[in-house]
Amino acid sequence: MKPIFCVDITSDKSNETVNGAEFITRSVTKQKLENYETKVENLEQTIEKSRLPLWLRIVKYLCGILSLMILAATIRAGFDTAMRNAPFLVLSGFFCGILWLVLQFAAKKKEKKVLAEDHAEQQSDEIEVDTNAIREELEVPQDALDVDVLLFRYKTKGEKITPHAQALQTTVYINLPVKLYATDEEIHLADLEAVYSFKKSELKAITTVNKRIGVPNWNKEEDPRRGEYKPYKMGVNNMGDIFFKPYYILEIERDGQQYGIYFPCYELKFFESLTGMTATPPANSKK
Repeated sequence: MKPIFCVDITSDKSNETVNGAEFITRSVTKQKLENYETKVENLEQTIEKSRLPLWLRIVKYLCGILSLMILAATIRAGFDTAMRNAPFLVLSGFFCGILWLVLQFAAKKKEKKVLAEDHAEQQSDEIEVDTNAIREELEVPQDALDVDVLLFRYKTKGEKITPHAQALQTTVYINLPVKLYATDEEIHLADLEAVYSFKKSELKAITTVNKRIGVPNWNKEEDPRRGEYKPYKMGVNNMGDIFFKPYYILEIERDGQQYGIYFPCYELKFFESLTGMTATPPANSKK
């Protein structure tokens, strides 16, 4: 199976070609895409500039963890007992807590100052305008659904697909927000570069992969542990990575070649609704 939106590094670890070009039915103009990417890069630089230096962020994180640990131990032992047996430890926890508060205040102050000076809100508004213009050019309907699909780099051995993380990547999988919609004969997925179209007659199954995986971002407004997402029992670690189980593969066949669109458990209802299919158990353990 060939995972769509993913990159095969079996024979070339530097490969950057994303699978699925054969399904593209519409693409955005190069100039419009480059203008959009430049504005996104500028906003990212502004946001990074608004943050404390990395070493201070690490100090802040460590101070917060240590102060909480010492506070918990002090509460369990009782303040008088803790001061009598380990006064230095209690005072260290107090110092770490004060330092965390100072760094937190400094971080907020710097963020507010830089974002205002560099007109971050205006940059964000311009990106939104460009995003809407791109979707209009791609003819994405306004009522298209916002869903995530899974991207990853992988190696193959026989039929087995093994995802691989890049350096500094905290999770193997990445959740990409796209637009999902259907027409009479096809379903479509649109990112900000192109529209991918799949004939409904090519759709074969939605397979369940009963495996817990993680993604580095959360693209929804509601917290992944609350509201409509609470039944999925997703977890979030200290790095902000989101973990869930299972994930799914929309299996597709074209010209004798097997393809798959991988997506998280919290998007299943949308894919089932637009494809008219119901998820089935995994056919094997190699996906």
